[in-house]
Amino acid sequence: LQKCDNGLKCPFGKYWACPKVEEKAVLGECTGYAKNCKIGDILNSDGTCTRNKESGKTPIGVVVYVSSDRKCGQAAALEDTKPSTGGWAEEYVDIPGIKNYLTESEAFTDFKSCENTAAILAQGNENLYPAAWLCHNYAPANAPETKGKWCLPAAGMLSSLFLNLDVINNTISKLGGKKLTNDNEHIWSSASNEYGDNGWVFCRDRNVSGAGVYIYGKNTDYHAGLSETVRPVLVF
Repeated sequence: LQKCDNGLKCPFGKYWACPKVEEKAVLGECTGYAKNCKIGDILNSDGTCTRNKESGKTPIGVVVYVSSDRKCGQAAALEDTKPSTGGWAEEYVDIPGIKNYLTESEAFTDFKSCENTAAILAQGNENLYPAAWLCHNYAPANAPETKGKWCLPAAGMLSSLFLNLDVINNTISKLGGKKLTNDNEHIWSSASNEYGDNGWVFCRDRNVSGAGVYIYGKNTDYHAGLSETVRPVLVF
């Protein structure tokens, strides 16, 4: 017989029926729950993924990535924010712990959003590295307990966002968030270029069709008439 809490007991004290426990992710950790999720799903504050908004659950993000082994996932916030000063950084430093990428295709192999963010935070304070610190200090108003768990997305995350943009935007729209459409934003990644002096940025440009990921100077806060922003991601 099983042992469980709050189950139904036999006369001699053994449990014969256990209550059903809903499987949930541990927000901020990779624990294998992502096998239950798909890109475009809603990530709720209780650690569950749902296709649609459900009564009693609080949406806090949209799933933008699930690893090939389906053990780990990352969800993007439903809103973005802009560094009040500067952009990725206020100094050109090759940060230990962050791999530099020469090409877009190489950058797209990087999914270490939180590992990269931790390295940036260790390098300097929020005045020197505003983008990463904005993500670290972010929490949705309806889930303040998640503060400190959000990260600056890796370039691979932004590639996944681009490749699945329609389904992701559809979910963001259903939840009343800010869609990634037209020329409303450029999003900083946590990846650097070969020499560590530029950062990789996702953008939809008013002057070109489609979207992509490009490199901009780390202290850039304005490009082609568009503001660089951050869209935090949460590992689950």
